[in-house]
Amino acid sequence: MTSAAEAVRSDPLHGSIDTAVIRLDWLEAPWDTAVFGYPVVQVSHVEARTGASATDLVPFVAACDAAGVGLASCRLPHDRLRESMLLEEVGFRFIEMVFQPEFGDLQSAAPHDDQGLVVERARPEDLAEIVDVAGGAFGNERFHVDPRLPSRLGDLRYQNWVRSSLEHPTQRLHALRDGRELVAFFVTERLPDGTCYWHLNAVAPNRQGRGYGLRAWRAMMNQARLEGATRVRTSIVARNHRVLNLYARLGFSFPAPSMTFHRVRAA
Repeated sequence: MTSAAEAVRSDPLHGSIDTAVIRLDWLEAPWDTAVFGYPVVQVSHVEARTGASATDLVPFVAACDAAGVGLASCRLPHDRLRESMLLEEVGFRFIEMVFQPEFGDLQSAAPHDDQGLVVERARPEDLAEIVDVAGGAFGNERFHVDPRLPSRLGDLRYQNWVRSSLEHPTQRLHALRDGRELVAFFVTERLPDGTCYWHLNAVAPNRQGRGYGLRAWRAMMNQARLEGATRVRTSIVARNHRVLNLYARLGFSFPAPSMTFHRVRAA
């Protein structure tokens, strides 16, 4: 068992603490570092044991400060209150509750039509239009609602995600059109267990409020079924109540939520 002091690795952007009372692992999120212009790290695992205190997290705080980390994030199961309180003692703040809605039995229970929409893999010539949609379609996500972070960087983050998905080895970018007009996009991934995971999706801002959400989501459930997926799973923040209602209407189930925390370096 290493001591807390020994647990800080030579590379401060990838390290761990593992003592008798605390286990915490962190690593850099390079895609976010590229957007924000300073190091961004994610706490990938934290477990507080009996006797743990904020002092046990000092090596993590010191590593972040030494590396100039501007943002650290952590996502915890909803019932990990001991860990959440320790994180708050060293500057983390609660940002959101996150659900992962799931639709099982996709092959027999999913919609069996495309809802009158054209669903196709995006092509290079589609990218500019989809990137433009991604820059204005999101507003409930953690990078937009944390008042300490510039909202425009949240837009840029999702635009970069769309760009990278076009040539990604496992993720797929889909364009949904009504005739020739782009109404929505989805970034999906087929997981080894047969799940079609929806990483990122949105209705174009100028098409919102016109029933395209229900049609697009049903069309993509049908698409996943045609591709042989057995279930669909995604992630959504609790504050996005309109889309939560959409998933409920579509018959998705809602497992227990998770909590997201941010630690932002003081200016």
